[in-house]
Amino acid sequence: MIKSAHVANLFLNLLFPQKPYCLICRKKLVESSLHLCQQCRDKIIPLSGPLCDKCGKPLQIQRKNMICQDCQEEHHAFVQARSYGHYSGILKQLINEFKYHGKPQIAEVLGNLMFDVLRELPWPIFDYIVPIPLHAARQRERGFNQAYLLSKVISRQSGIPIFCGLIRIKPTEHQTLLDKTLRKENLKGAFKAVNTHKIQDKTLLLIDDVYTTGATSGECSKCLVKAGAKAVYVLTCARG
Repeated sequence: MIKSAHVANLFLNLLFPQKPYCLICRKKLVESSLHLCQQCRDKIIPLSGPLCDKCGKPLQIQRKNMICQDCQEEHHAFVQARSYGHYSGILKQLINEFKYHGKPQIAEVLGNLMFDVLRELPWPIFDYIVPIPLHAARQRERGFNQAYLLSKVISRQSGIPIFCGLIRIKPTEHQTLLDKTLRKENLKGAFKAVNTHKIQDKTLLLIDDVYTTGATSGECSKCLVKAGAKAVYVLTCARG
């Protein structure tokens, strides 16, 4: 049975709705549609400077061969990958709150940052957005797939439909606990494409929250290309 005090609070909130708070500093916001105050938003700095032509990794200096050492040693099936910012500071805090503390509303903030990057990139027109999938058990544990929620925001802003035919068929260890070699081994055979007739000769935009070594994006891209996709590009919120 609901306590009378709780009912009273609900009634008061309906009559006098409280202003929303910034997700980071808890400052009251003017508009209910906002999730961050302008001061905190301004502290999320996009990546700049020389980047690896392939994976978007920040490079120390501008040079003729703009391919990082990782991409020279490892062939990724995607054409190019880009991220909004470094996985640090407020951006890291937002992603962690989003994924591990049950705050799916943060997808709106992060997805719009990613869309800002997408608008500026000289990439082709995409046929589908593809969220990197979670295993069913992991999704039940978390309650949602963060990549899918980000994809919904980007799809709404861009008009590009979502293809949910990439599934994770093998439960895997958390990638954050593994080094580069083990990450790649951990993901072998983890993904499968279904309803592949939809992506034959299509150009796809693969979406995830964080790009670290490229193991997940690389394995998903390989799976999609093998299933008949013409090309796969990768967009993430942060670069680990």
